Amino acid sequence: MTETRRDKDKTPPVPRQAARAILLDAGGRVLLIHFAMPRGDEIYSFWATPGGGIEPGESAITAAKRELQEELGLGLALHGPVHTAVGIFEYDGVMVENTDTFFLGHCDVMPALQAATGNDRAALLAVRWWTPEEIENTGEDVYPGDLAEVVRRLKRMFSAGSPGIGI
Repeated sequence: MTETRRDKDKTPPVPRQAARAILLDAGGRVLLIHFAMPRGDEIYSFWATPGGGIEPGESAITAAKRELQEELGLGLALHGPVHTAVGIFEYDGVMVENTDTFFLGHCDVMPALQAATGNDRAALLAVRWWTPEEIENTGEDVYPGDLAEVVRRLKRMFSAGSPGIGI
């Protein structure tokens, strides 16, 4: 029997764990990557923090560090977790219930996209620094949806004098 789109919509989403890095610069801006991902027959573009799926046997913080290296060529200290977000969306043609675990890092350079795999090269479009106000006022999709408030909260918690973080 062939599975139809209607049947697929009734299938419960598959759990997926992911790890992401909220990288802040000295000015309190957050680094986001512009992604383009297949969604059905179309390409959906959005901005999100660097990161991706956790591989079997990998801890969330190890996955976040690996993704930073693969996507941006960065080897940075990360702290946390500092936030989690859950969303349901299509990924690789399957509906997933994705749980993102976020870690905090400090970065004052403009990294270049590295795109370790062919799929990454197609999915990673651009990288740029955003203020919380720019996130709130853009017409583009930014994930997680509460990122502007999360950045403000982190800036309050980890001001320049905080031990070990230095945001």
